[in-house]
Amino acid sequence: MLTREALISLLHRMPGVSAIDASSDRRHSVVNTVVRCVHEGQRAVAVGTDTKTQIGALLDLVDLHLHDADVLDGTPVASEEVTLLLAQDEWDTEAEGALRTLAAHLHAPFRVDLRRLTSQGGVLPISAAGLDDMGDHQKYRYTDWLDLLMSVEDSPPPLVQRLLGALPREQFRAYPVLGTKNWWSLRLEGLEVAQVGPYKGWAQVGADHEGARRGPERSAWTEVVPTGRLTIDDDRSVAAAVRAINCFAEAWVQVVSGSLKHNEHALESRVLRGLVPITTSTGRLDLLRTPADGRVNWGSQFPTRWGRTAASGGRYLDVLMRENSTPWALELKVEGSQGVGNYYRHAVDQAVLYRHFIRSATHLAPWFERFGLDHTACRAAVVVPEFRSAADGWRRRLQRVCEAFDVELIEVPEHFARTAAHEPVEGSPVASGTHS
Repeated sequence: MLTREALISLLHRMPGVSAIDASSDRRHSVVNTVVRCVHEGQRAVAVGTDTKTQIGALLDLVDLHLHDADVLDGTPVASEEVTLLLAQDEWDTEAEGALRTLAAHLHAPFRVDLRRLTSQGGVLPISAAGLDDMGDHQKYRYTDWLDLLMSVEDSPPPLVQRLLGALPREQFRAYPVLGTKNWWSLRLEGLEVAQVGPYKGWAQVGADHEGARRGPERSAWTEVVPTGRLTIDDDRSVAAAVRAINCFAEAWVQVVSGSLKHNEHALESRVLRGLVPITTSTGRLDLLRTPADGRVNWGSQFPTRWGRTAASGGRYLDVLMRENSTPWALELKVEGSQGVGNYYRHAVDQAVLYRHFIRSATHLAPWFERFGLDHTACRAAVVVPEFRSAADGWRRRLQRVCEAFDVELIEVPEHFARTAAHEPVEGSPVASGTHS
């Protein structure tokens, strides 16, 4: 991958490239590592740096062209085609595969021409066809995932159930850890407070890192547990962990009391326990399993691949829900320091890539069949808190990008995203979705 500085220098030496703009574009919410330019008469972006920036650049490019198709800063550009210059020497990378998938799933009055820009200035074509071999679990290195997924029991092991039973808070939930056999994450409104297997585990919030300041969650925890971590392996340690988690919960409620800040993990927790109504253009979605399954949040962090990668871990989906036998891949975003422009926009590329993998992953079909789901029919949505009136322009732009990729935009009542402890509000409006 090329650094931003090396990429800018290279573009200035290339014939057919003009109108190079490497500034931060706040008006359109495009970061300065996504370099805008005109390449052979077409609107283009060139991007190196990291994989996620490279993938997100395609959504930036699509949004820019949907917003103003005929001109770039006074320079006329072709309306029917745009170009993405992927700055890297390697081929068949995760980014390249993901970009091929995204380009193939675009339904717009223009197409994306993918090119690989080498460090020597070579411009090489990238296949216009999407990845049609994601079902090859050996090539994409997810053969072991089926065993890990199928090894998750229908209910947590007794050690986890003892912790849940001793701490009857509705916000205290168990999540299966899909990447480790029969291990469970215990979370308090989305904040992990313990990990437990069949015979042992630990309780801890956050961790200390050399040279870094403690976050508020870690600080509140160490006030209760000065050692930072508790082992869980017998009756006495279970009781100690329950006391610590309970004390932390009381302290944390006070810390966040009245907070209007949004928290993605809290929203996810509320969605997964059925507190937040998720309604698409075809009806209200159901949880993967019924709430009768005893304070277990099913459907969190399903592993996927976006392309070829040497990394052992997957790309993890926020929430998997269902409409009868149809699975829905939901990517959740909330307001934060990054605003709602490109941060929300890039949720669309994630939703498309999750959907494509789930539809393609025939090797994992037995896991979906276990829940009565047809993985090949998977659909996708981006879920965000209701837009404030001042951000209505961003809402319209996000809606257009969603429509271009057949992804639904679902807005939920804003209070469900707040960090502060949430209680159901009688008469809360049902979340609604729009669809092209």
